[in-house]
Amino acid sequence: MRTCSRHAARPPPSRFGHGGNPLSRPADRHRSQAVLMAFVGMALAALVGAGATAAGYATSHPQALSATSRLHRVNAVTLAPPQGTDLTVAGRTMYEADAYWSWPGDQHHTGSIAVPRRTSPGSTVSTWVDDRGRPVAASPSATDTAVNALLIGRFAFCGLTVLVASGLTARLAVLDRRACDSWQSSWALYESGVALPHRASRPADRPPPLPDGSAFQGPDRWPCTRG
Repeated sequence: MRTCSRHAARPPPSRFGHGGNPLSRPADRHRSQAVLMAFVGMALAALVGAGATAAGYATSHPQALSATSRLHRVNAVTLAPPQGTDLTVAGRTMYEADAYWSWPGDQHHTGSIAVPRRTSPGSTVSTWVDDRGRPVAASPSATDTAVNALLIGRFAFCGLTVLVASGLTARLAVLDRRACDSWQSSWALYESGVALPHRASRPADRPPPLPDGSAFQGPDRWPCTRG
């Protein structure tokens, strides 16, 4: 009785790696490689986005703290009704009014400061000034700094993602065009019956292989030859 080894049923390792499909075409392998590289590119884009977020926060947060340390919050008294400006925040028009305040010490200053829309003359409004008493905008808070850093990281990730997607689309288009041209060429050779150097080693009813060396994917069954 003949016995078969356990390893006899295993397919021989191909030159593309152990257990590779011997019927796969180079174009199929190139497509798989392109998709794999796209996933790697997406992973790198995510790492770059996270790094950009961390770097942006690490840079802007100390700057915001340094700016806050040089600002002072004082109470100002408005002298006139508020007037609309050309500045908008979140779609809302900013208003300013003439006011006076004291800083540093009893040194009085007069100027225009940002106030709510319904502020009446003589109202007390809180505002920010620098060491010389000049009105300045408030420094960004920790939340604002974190949001800005997240936006930087998001823009970096989205930009790299677009590049990866564009590269994958272009690569797949080139592979599809090459596969189509190879199929048309092999089909034309098969219909014309052109003899190729390696044709004598295969049955006469089988088509020639593709130019890339892979087997021609023709009908499901080929006519059998009788002995």
